[in-house]
Amino acid sequence: MAILVTDGDQRSTLAVVRSLGRHGLDVIVGEQDNTSLAGVSRYCSEPWRYPSPLENPDGFQQALIDHVHHRSYELLIPMTDVTCALVSEIQTELERQVRIALPAPGVFERSSHKGELMRLAQSLGIPVPPTEFITDLDQIRAIAPGLTYPVVVKSARSRVRQGNGWITGKVRYASNAEELIRVYEALHREMAYPLIQRRIEGDGSGLFALFADSDMKAVFAHRRLREKPPSGGVSVLRESVAADERMIDYSRKLLRALNWNGVAMVEFKIDRVDNTPMLMEVNGRFWGSLQLAIDVGVDFPYLLYRVKCALPVPEVTTYRTGVVSRWFLGDLDHLLAIWFRRRKNLSLPQGHPGRLGSLWNFARACGWSTRSEVWNCNDVRPAIRELRRYFGDLFRGLRRRLT
Repeated sequence: MAILVTDGDQRSTLAVVRSLGRHGLDVIVGEQDNTSLAGVSRYCSEPWRYPSPLENPDGFQQALIDHVHHRSYELLIPMTDVTCALVSEIQTELERQVRIALPAPGVFERSSHKGELMRLAQSLGIPVPPTEFITDLDQIRAIAPGLTYPVVVKSARSRVRQGNGWITGKVRYASNAEELIRVYEALHREMAYPLIQRRIEGDGSGLFALFADSDMKAVFAHRRLREKPPSGGVSVLRESVAADERMIDYSRKLLRALNWNGVAMVEFKIDRVDNTPMLMEVNGRFWGSLQLAIDVGVDFPYLLYRVKCALPVPEVTTYRTGVVSRWFLGDLDHLLAIWFRRRKNLSLPQGHPGRLGSLWNFARACGWSTRSEVWNCNDVRPAIRELRRYFGDLFRGLRRRLT
């Protein structure tokens, strides 16, 4: 039997397909377009096209139900927040036909609500940013004058389905009581009762884990070296580092309390005041830099396959640190932003290199010791497809500006 993986245009999906394919497993890759990054990989047995999960979630769910009913699959792996949410909604029905690479029904939903997650973490003694849980709009005007600023106002969920579409959660900042009231009421109109948290100054840090049978089966951590956009966002250059023991302990407590089974990305922010890891959120899906974990010896996709198919799973407690991985085209975007956008519009952190320094750093990462996230000499078609699309989009953008 085969494995069905969604979201073929994600780089993390390409990493999953290569991992499972190298282990001799048949992998079917789903995407809303005829071709995709992972769909052209030599390790993809067959592509499958489905309706857009963003624009037609009902159609996507029905197509998925029909597809697994008529095909024999061993495992279904949803890859993004949207497809994970849609699969979790129909998980009980799908599990009559196929195993699902998500926690038990209801667990994914609970972990996706930041308010519930913060309350659970507090009850377990896991550090979280000081948080205000609002249940009535009148509370805002009462508590606003007494808060310590700046604060963060964030939607309780990253995405919420509304009819046959989606509302995307937002994060805003407020530096005083008047601004907080205005920002909160605006976000509340889009998604009810966002959270208010003290803004934590410090670096973001994540623990990537496979959790099953009430314990960690594998962990991994990396350090972000460059991001797209340069002010912070998607990691384009990163280095494997030893996992923080405190974050392992906190994550173990949290995932055990959630009755977790599967992969998780547990995100923290290290408070500069006392160096404490503060829990931010949990994502029950694979992450963008998955290929680096595989490169250094933590083959999460194959380990997850073994967990979900009730096969023996070895615990992976060590991996190679100091290994650097690069998404080349994302890193190129980082460089172009530095060169062609005004520095004051980039919101760069203090001390960020300028144009020549960024060019030198970009060139230094081109050495043989840097692992490529997409390029693979044994599987070149995904990189070729990515290059064609990238430069095609670039030239089309230039033409629009010139006409």
